[in-house]
Amino acid sequence: MTSPSKTLDVDFLFSRLPAFYQTRDSEQGGPLRALLEVLASQGQLLDEDISQLYDNWFIETCEDWLIPYIGDLLGVRGLYSVTGTQAFGQRAHVANTLALRRRKGTLPVLEQLAQDTTGWRAHAVEYFQQLGWTQHLNHVRAFNVRTPDLRQALALERVDGAFDTSAHTAEVRALPAGRYNIPHIGLHIWRLQAYAVQRGTAAVGSVAGFFSFDPLGRDVGEAAPAGESWLFNRPRTEAQISDLAQPIHVPEPLSRRALHEELSAIQADLAQGREPQRRYFSQESGGPVLRVWLDGVEVAETALRVCHLGTIPGLAPPQWRRPPAGCVGFDPVLGRIALPAGQAVARVEVAYAYGFPGDIGGGPYDRRPARAEDEARQGLFSAEGARLIRVPMDQPSLAAALAQVQAGQRTLIRIDSDATEALMPNLNLPDSELLIEAVNQRRPVLVGSWKLRGNSSTRFGFSGLWIDGELQLQGGLRALDVRHCSLRPSRGGIRHSGNGPELQIRLSHSICGPIQAAKALGGVSLSASIIDADVAAQPAPIDPQALVLPDTALEIDRCTVLGACSAGQLEAGNSLFNGAVEIERRQQGCVRFCYLPIDALTPRRYRCQPELALQGLSPAQKKGELLRITPSFSSLRHGHAAYAQLRLSCAPEIRRGAEDGGEMGVWNLLQEPQREANLRQALDEYLRFGLEAGLIFVN
Repeated sequence: MTSPSKTLDVDFLFSRLPAFYQTRDSEQGGPLRALLEVLASQGQLLDEDISQLYDNWFIETCEDWLIPYIGDLLGVRGLYSVTGTQAFGQRAHVANTLALRRRKGTLPVLEQLAQDTTGWRAHAVEYFQQLGWTQHLNHVRAFNVRTPDLRQALALERVDGAFDTSAHTAEVRALPAGRYNIPHIGLHIWRLQAYAVQRGTAAVGSVAGFFSFDPLGRDVGEAAPAGESWLFNRPRTEAQISDLAQPIHVPEPLSRRALHEELSAIQADLAQGREPQRRYFSQESGGPVLRVWLDGVEVAETALRVCHLGTIPGLAPPQWRRPPAGCVGFDPVLGRIALPAGQAVARVEVAYAYGFPGDIGGGPYDRRPARAEDEARQGLFSAEGARLIRVPMDQPSLAAALAQVQAGQRTLIRIDSDATEALMPNLNLPDSELLIEAVNQRRPVLVGSWKLRGNSSTRFGFSGLWIDGELQLQGGLRALDVRHCSLRPSRGGIRHSGNGPELQIRLSHSICGPIQAAKALGGVSLSASIIDADVAAQPAPIDPQALVLPDTALEIDRCTVLGACSAGQLEAGNSLFNGAVEIERRQQGCVRFCYLPIDALTPRRYRCQPELALQGLSPAQKKGELLRITPSFSSLRHGHAAYAQLRLSCAPEIRRGAEDGGEMGVWNLLQEPQREANLRQALDEYLRFGLEAGLIFVN
């Protein structure tokens, strides 16, 4: 928006009055100046509105409500509104419409169309180019050979993937099941996003010299399925619309072979005095895909070695392979780092990207509300009226900042770092408000459980933090506000002991372990969050408790609850409960557009599954329908890239069963069914006659 004029303010108007009136007004306490302040404020609003009217002529600067009207002038087909994520908006699709129409029918246009209408990265493939057939001598396609070259390990790694270059026999099935046929066009789409950590602390391994990229010491596991990796590519932006996407342009898991080939080529070029051709390790578009610092000194790319750091059998304690002296070994698949034997360092820092479905649980993403009309309490805390302490600018660490907190005042601590800090504070702050948050697009990690005490006027707030521990609330408090945080489920979540009849607990866009209270609380409100009782670590028959809130009013919206739930009263919507649910006061409250076990004890339900799907079925049919409609997840292991994400094979009653037509559960905020429908609706306009396009979700 164009900046409004700065001249129309009270000083400008007051200076235009004769000096006589200015003097008299000062003598009488300034009533005329107060009147001019009112006039000037309204004049500023008028000036801003005039400036906005000019900005509204252009798609790049117009207000959101005008985008459909500008699109209508271009004949753009109406798209479903997607408001829950900042990854997508209709502005780009409308802005690129004319450019796309000029290139209608080409692969780059289909890729750009997919990104503009869904916000997902995509790669388009003409499958007839990969059919194996007898070639005509006047049209030899040297790149398409019938049998793959077994010496090209990287090409073999990509067989049947989005960037497969090998030839295939024809398939007669329709897309996406059957790919290789003359009229088939495949749009490979990446649903997961890559989140780039600027400079985090690597976790120390069980043996000296071994580290993990993950600050909590987790890795993908050595028995992980093919294609899974801890580190993800940080997608580069394509240079122009006519370019086809390459592996460096999509958020896919990093490959050992791809990084090894590039690092080997860089070393060879530098040895011969040539300028290396960098892709993954280019300094442009956000920098290399990974960087390593040892005691504050960055490791040169020529000293990095790609290794398979699997556990060596028969050794105790478990050990990995070590690189040669002067080098640092890393495994992008397992997320591990190894130093040479005998090399000791005090601190290892890393920059990398990890995969995740969306913006919850804290991380290096924009935590501000997606729209101006969204609730301001979703993201960052306001510093108004608070004592601001910045880490590390004002204090070197969070522990030092907490030592400066005084009872009886409002304090805001902002952490501008991705580092890990171990602390177990025991805070007693009566009549106080303590807010701790990460700077926007930062992700500090705090290791240890917190004991929080105060009185009925004490408020605590956390935003953008990873906490490897439990929040232990004691006694009467006023409020706990958790936004965009992760409390590791295996370490516990939030536990309250004692009396807290006025305590209000609010979680938004967070991942949390069990929430438990010994006695009644003032209320618990959960929105766009995952409550996990660490079900992935429990044997199948055990149903661990995710929510234990006796005689407490519970409000849940767009949440996934993994574990059993018990509360005094329940209001729920667009949520998934995969464990037993037992509510005390079932004559109050309502459950809408949710999935619950068939034997759940809840208030009245409206359009909930599986009850809705079972209506009118015989007992034999109900048994099969219950199995079909049970939600299935890509992974329930915290730390997995597809954590709590519904499988594509999940029943449509679950994937499209929410009030807005999206999926039930926490990832309703991504509105994936609407984004998929947007792309399918727009494809026909840009496809050549006789061709058929199919969507193939890579992850």
